[in-house]
Amino acid sequence: MKHSNLNDSELVRMFKQGDNDAFEEIVTRYQAHVYTYVMSITKNPDLSSDIIQDVFVRVFKKLHKYNEEDKLKNWLFTLARNITMDYYRKNSKKLMPLETQEEDELSLINALPEDKPQPIDIVLANSRAQSVNEALEKLSLEERELIALKDSLTFKEIAEMQNKPIGTLLSKFNRALGKLRKILSEAEPEVYNEYMR
Repeated sequence: MKHSNLNDSELVRMFKQGDNDAFEEIVTRYQAHVYTYVMSITKNPDLSSDIIQDVFVRVFKKLHKYNEEDKLKNWLFTLARNITMDYYRKNSKKLMPLETQEEDELSLINALPEDKPQPIDIVLANSRAQSVNEALEKLSLEERELIALKDSLTFKEIAEMQNKPIGTLLSKFNRALGKLRKILSEAEPEVYNEYMR
């Protein structure tokens, strides 16, 4: 049986029965989403990678206690949030954004499909991503986190994870998005027109 065809509950049950391939599928399924979320908070690729390792080590150790009635995705994001905030409280200086322009360009180039676009397309894509990242930096940590979570979770799932009313989160999200739109429309009208209208 292919593990990729199984739902989260089936994977958890198989892991509890000793199937480590089921755990590998969980990592494969959620690692990129959790990394994107952690990266939105830390803005530090090395630290984000360390945190992701901690998250999945903790998942491996605690998965046998996991309540299968909960949503695995919510549980993972809650764990990632707690570990990230612990790092943030203990090492706030380490979480300063790094100058990673060259690394970003390399990762973008390495992620390109075989029919790679022209170098000018790479530069433009990187420039747009940098503009959006710079605009996100002007938001509060809470606003950045909410926007990052919304990429992977529903408002209901975020509300359950943060133990907050959905209405409050919707209101905060709309305010954060409004601020992001305003920043981009003033600083980078082309990026705003392409992504935010």
